[in-house]
Amino acid sequence: MPLLRHPHRLALSAVALACVPSAWAQQAEAPAEPIHLEPVEIQGQRARNAAGKQTLTREELSRIPGSSGDPMKAVMALPGVTTTDDSSSAPAVRGARPQDNAYYVDFLPVGYLFHLGGFASTFHPDLIRRFDLASAAWSPEYGDVVGAVFDISLRNPRSDRLGGKLDFSLLGASVLAEGPIGDGVSFFLAGRRSWFDLAVKTVEDEKEGVSLTVPVYHDSQGRLLWELNPGHRLRLDFSTANDRIDFTTKEGSRAVQRDPVLLGNSSMHQSYSSFALSWDGEFAPSTSNQLALGQMATRDFTRIGSAGFYDAEVVTTYLREQLRLAWTPEHATTLGAAVNSRLVDLELDIQDPRCTEFDPNCDISTAGRVVSLQKTRQNQAEAYAHHRWRLTPQWTATGGLRASRDFYLRQTFTEPRLGLEWNVLPRTLVSVGTGRHHQPPPIEQALRDIGNPQLAHLRSTQHVLGVTQALDAGWSVRAEVYRKTFQGYAVDDPALNYRNGGSGTASGFELLVKKDGSERLTGFFSLSVSQARRRNDLTGESFRFDYDQPVIATLVGQYKQSDAWTWGAKWSYHTGSPYTPVVGTGVYPDGRPKPVYGAINSLRVPAYHRLDLRLDRKVSDRFTYYVELINAYNRKNVSGYSYSPDYRTREEAYQLPVLTSFGIQYSF
Repeated sequence: MPLLRHPHRLALSAVALACVPSAWAQQAEAPAEPIHLEPVEIQGQRARNAAGKQTLTREELSRIPGSSGDPMKAVMALPGVTTTDDSSSAPAVRGARPQDNAYYVDFLPVGYLFHLGGFASTFHPDLIRRFDLASAAWSPEYGDVVGAVFDISLRNPRSDRLGGKLDFSLLGASVLAEGPIGDGVSFFLAGRRSWFDLAVKTVEDEKEGVSLTVPVYHDSQGRLLWELNPGHRLRLDFSTANDRIDFTTKEGSRAVQRDPVLLGNSSMHQSYSSFALSWDGEFAPSTSNQLALGQMATRDFTRIGSAGFYDAEVVTTYLREQLRLAWTPEHATTLGAAVNSRLVDLELDIQDPRCTEFDPNCDISTAGRVVSLQKTRQNQAEAYAHHRWRLTPQWTATGGLRASRDFYLRQTFTEPRLGLEWNVLPRTLVSVGTGRHHQPPPIEQALRDIGNPQLAHLRSTQHVLGVTQALDAGWSVRAEVYRKTFQGYAVDDPALNYRNGGSGTASGFELLVKKDGSERLTGFFSLSVSQARRRNDLTGESFRFDYDQPVIATLVGQYKQSDAWTWGAKWSYHTGSPYTPVVGTGVYPDGRPKPVYGAINSLRVPAYHRLDLRLDRKVSDRFTYYVELINAYNRKNVSGYSYSPDYRTREEAYQLPVLTSFGIQYSF
């Protein structure tokens, strides 16, 4: 269950995180986390070839330059994945917003995968075994999502002896301990915390008049695994993540002149914790079952100067069941069901501008104040079936149906998902997928007082066609075309707070040319050519999506000189992000200059490109380190513009400058 994403939280994060790159520029060059990971084999090659789905191992992701050894940060280099700047905390995928993604780890939902500011993911990198990204027309086991599904598989604890790893970098430090603790029982326990804030308490943005604390994050994961017998096991899993950033805006500063309610102390705090008990059973080589009972709590607190605060806690209790049956070599069926009970506890006293992507005007200082204290129970139920039928040695068909009921909003959905695969040649696969999907509105948009309990779910129809060609010497080529349509985005309404009135489209072509890691030279080239738009169906206005970047290209290369030395480079490029220009000025009722905006997202910042370099050194089986040079040729990539208080002049805001990053790891 995602955290609440109220509009003034997004506005606040824009103010705070916009200061982060310049803050880094004023401090010592800062590294990120060190990780060196052993290769693992992909399980289930079929998933790699499915239309709209990519499967990668941690070895493929962990040493990509610029990722600081974090496999989940490296997914930003994959086709169809985009962000608006270097400090983005979550990616957007194929025309959908970051909040339209769903995150799962070993069959269990988690709150979020990326820390504020994009410094790290929320799981210890050494625990990640495999990563699946479903970006269009995914199978019916996934629901309540229209953007993309991030599905992570963790490895199990080691069972031979006690051991672990210590990681250290200027951005964070982590520890991992694991091993057996009894007959058939093993565990792992990992924790990580940023600590740069202990050395640098605050940084100053003199131009804006903002004093900013260095973002603080920490996370932890644990697993207790009990092998009941060769075919059955119990798992007790937990994971937590916590992020906080504070800043103070001074009297007379540019930020306060533009928005007086920013005066004083502001803060953002988000966290989640998840606990679950799971049973995995294999009744025969052809039958397996998963059953999980768990609870996840998310917390989202924001305070904005004198505008007020809101505090939201969501506790979700869930029961999930999935049965897999391989009837014959030609037929396999997956059946599943889940029930979720969500308790939303909300307290707020804040000026609420009800900003959406369909209106650039988001002035908190003139917004009306909303006061609310409420608890709401929201229940959901779902069931799905998916069948895979190998029609002939060359043809395979997949079909599925997902049925779900939202008891809070009183809406029911029945959605088909279909696919077809054709092995044209032994190493050539053509695959196609189509499906209908839905997603509930953000929690706060559907609550009384601040939202509209009559909002309908966001709906999406998605189509994807792909071709995968395996070549000699570890080379492969994958190409896909896709189209998505979205209906039911919420727009601001003076009487109802929000109403369904927005739609969107996304279409594109993606190419991935890859060299696997069996030899010294490995890497890949990815290319995305796409278009994503939004439309206000009430006014007829059509405009570019906030994350629309028509051309995205990434080139990654790694050369293993020896067992001790590995070199790598990554060059990335994308079209500049769109923005809404200020074309004139007016006057707010309180006398402040008021920006008059042009057409939404009608202009773009300059194109983005960056080169990252990396050197890995294996000193011994226990000790390794890496060094990275981020933005090696010091490209001044523009993330946006900072306007003067009268909106008559502006200055460019830049992303990360050239930085040196390093990290070390010790195994025991």
